[in-house]
Amino acid sequence: MSIPCFFYSCDDYGYSNRADTYLGGEIVNPNSNFVILSKENKLSDTIYLDQNNRFLHKIKDFEAGVYSFRHAPENQIVLLEKGDSLYFRLNTMELDESLAFTGVGAEKNTFLIEMFLLNERERDDLIRRGFKLEPEAFQEKQNVLLNRRKKRFNQLNTKIKLSPLAKKILKASYQYDFYSRHEMYSYSHYGVTDISNINKLPQSFFTYRGKVNFNDKDLKRLYSYNRFLNHYITNSSYTNYTKGKSYRTDPVGVTLYELNLVDSLITNEYIKNNLLRGITSEFLLGNEDTIASKKVLESYTGKSSNNLFTEELNRLRKATSKLKPNNIIPNQDLISSNGDLIKLSSVFEKPITALFFWSLEDQKHYVSAHQRATQLTDRYPKIDFIGINTDEQQTKSWLRAIKRHDYNPKREYEFKHPKCSSEELVIYDKNKVILVNQDGKIINTTNDLFSPSFEKRLYLYHEMISNTN
Repeated sequence: MSIPCFFYSCDDYGYSNRADTYLGGEIVNPNSNFVILSKENKLSDTIYLDQNNRFLHKIKDFEAGVYSFRHAPENQIVLLEKGDSLYFRLNTMELDESLAFTGVGAEKNTFLIEMFLLNERERDDLIRRGFKLEPEAFQEKQNVLLNRRKKRFNQLNTKIKLSPLAKKILKASYQYDFYSRHEMYSYSHYGVTDISNINKLPQSFFTYRGKVNFNDKDLKRLYSYNRFLNHYITNSSYTNYTKGKSYRTDPVGVTLYELNLVDSLITNEYIKNNLLRGITSEFLLGNEDTIASKKVLESYTGKSSNNLFTEELNRLRKATSKLKPNNIIPNQDLISSNGDLIKLSSVFEKPITALFFWSLEDQKHYVSAHQRATQLTDRYPKIDFIGINTDEQQTKSWLRAIKRHDYNPKREYEFKHPKCSSEELVIYDKNKVILVNQDGKIINTTNDLFSPSFEKRLYLYHEMISNTN
């Protein structure tokens, strides 16, 4: 397929009267042979790559706004307006940093990526230094950074004369990042056990809240807008509900407060349902109390209008209820590296086994995960680390990856039924580790492979095993 020349024209902005809107692209090192273009929760189009890993797609029933395109495991957003002919190039080995746009609509989408990457780069500095500054110094620093964004936006608007919708979305893409930083500052700087310090904040600290539309349908797919909503709800629960007490003393009460806050604040169904789902799923994933989970889910059900989300969360609750400590782990079917079909229970040879999970779709993760597992195996030899692949119908590629990276084939397996097994073991976090004893009894399911607290837990278990033997 040859890409029409208008994709490469960046000097002529006279396509606003075109009747059709196009999205095209090239995926370097693709993980699959298609991309998915969607708007809201609806599956819009599955677009297949040609033999050169390219595609060109005319969008039917077009509606201007923020779309997302997915090439697993990554999601990206694009702003599309009538007459746009947008082309992108993405290298899956480099992801965000490699994403480049050309064609009509390129400048505004390049701006969105720039704002996203700037925020990501500044995040570490915020954690290390920014949140430690006193309030006035913090505000001054953030105003300097915000003014640089405004200057960049004004330059773009002068160059290409943005539409009212594009202006709104592009400005929101950086403004809401700074709103989030202010929401995070109060509990990051003062902590959550003495909220009286929040009274020391300048009167101007949260003035932006008066400008926020909590039900903005044009921004509902924008990362920065959704991050702000989540941080605002978290900050509100710290200051208005816990009032200096730890989250851990009343996790159910905190979650119910957050659900009620969303219900009272948000009327847009798409925004509301997604926030309710996020709060509820986070609670269910971190909770081992069946009664508490039921109570939270009942509150959620009374507020959400999305039946698919409700069914998903009910399945999640049932799955998490089976994964409590001392329960026997669901005995999944596995395929060994030599092709044998075995049961999960047959791999528990040492006093403790650590199960970690990986996918070929995310090479950076699975390489670092195996490196981490090797380090921990060397430090804690009485604990066995087993890697399980979660991909559908990728056996040949899985075996090639094991051989290419020289992973121990005796410690590598794949799920026979990946979707079912991932749901039963609640594998929604790629860093998740499940610890079980030699009898298959669950020790803990809320471990993060890269967390220092996880290694501390391993150290204690290893010492107990050593002292017992």
